Amino acid sequence: MSLIAKARSTYARRSYDPLARPVLVVEDDAGLRTYMVAVLERHGYRVIAAESGEEALRLLDGPPAQFAVLDVGLPGMDGFAVAEQLEEGVPVIIVTGDPVQAYARASEQHLNYQVLPKAVMPELFESAVAAVA
Repeated sequence: MSLIAKARSTYARRSYDPLARPVLVVEDDAGLRTYMVAVLERHGYRVIAAESGEEALRLLDGPPAQFAVLDVGLPGMDGFAVAEQLEEGVPVIIVTGDPVQAYARASEQHLNYQVLPKAVMPELFESAVAAVA
């Protein structure tokens, strides 16, 4: 990675630069979505948040996401279907009430996703974000 790209990447994580690549958060539980957005914004990420997969893909019309935080059990498209629509190589954190099923599904599809159980513990969420960012 060039020095300029590295600096832009670091700056994008620590600022609300409107041109920074966004983090996509898709969660139908408004309280959990608000919490995750607040944590990410506190760390300087520009966040696009949606309550459904279809809404997320409509909102994400610019540069590809830096990474995505996706609920599995969404109305309409589930989190795995949303992940399939993202650009190749975008890291994904799956948030689910059934982490065993999510791990099984991810391994069947040979996907390297982070999987977090609901209720999302702050330390686990922040560790997962640090691992993919």
